[in-house]
Amino acid sequence: MQWKNLFTPVNKLDVAAARAFMDQRSAGDFELLDVRQPKEYKQSHIPGSRLIPLGELPARLGELDRRKPVIAYCAVGGRSKAAAQFLAGQGFSEVYNLAGGIKAWDGGQVGGESEAGLDLLPTEAEFGDALQLAFAMEEGLQRFYQHLEAAAATDELRHIFARLAGFEERHMARLASLFREREGHELLDLAVTPAAGIMEGGGRIADQIAAASGHVDQLPAVLDFAMALETQAYDLYGRLSLQSKNQNVKSLFISLMDEERTHLGLLARELESLLARG
Repeated sequence: MQWKNLFTPVNKLDVAAARAFMDQRSAGDFELLDVRQPKEYKQSHIPGSRLIPLGELPARLGELDRRKPVIAYCAVGGRSKAAAQFLAGQGFSEVYNLAGGIKAWDGGQVGGESEAGLDLLPTEAEFGDALQLAFAMEEGLQRFYQHLEAAAATDELRHIFARLAGFEERHMARLASLFREREGHELLDLAVTPAAGIMEGGGRIADQIAAASGHVDQLPAVLDFAMALETQAYDLYGRLSLQSKNQNVKSLFISLMDEERTHLGLLARELESLLARG
């Protein structure tokens, strides 16, 4: 990294400004860059971010789209400031440093390695394969909610689980229609896909049912758990879009990220309203 780049002035965004910046754009219209180490990323990262440790940034500039704004972050803002200055010195026209880093971030975070779940879809996969994977994971989440609905102890809980399953039903219908339009036939048997038994976010249905057991017996806990699942899904779709070599596949996963963000907003507002009622 060239020392002169460390004196290149860059703009910074506080957390509120960064969230507003991202909320006003499609997930594919900016780069969210994590410049920490893989161990830090695995422990916790902002959903949808690309991991390029600061020391690897000069050799991996080609992975970033110079046409898009870049928001860089690290733990508290020091490494990301250096990364932003370096990128600005390399001709990136719109670069921001997230002030305070991930420690200041008050939104959803996820854990896991940057490669987690990426084996579900080869980097050279065609659009139809990506659609089938997305449908299978949406169906997996629907089955998860239907299981919880059947096991719920109250009508209130049964209603919210049925509603959450309905969200997935609408997503599945859109994906199935898009598959017929693009591929000219119905979706194949999902039982033989790599995603069989997997739900949105990449977790196994059985594991998530076990994780939810005893923890979703109150409405606030249900909404909080659902938001965590949607955040994981947003992150996996983002990482799948980053690894794909097919532009149509990238666009598909970006559109799914935008849908998840909309869904997250609905759940957040419902939880906020519920908590306000006391």
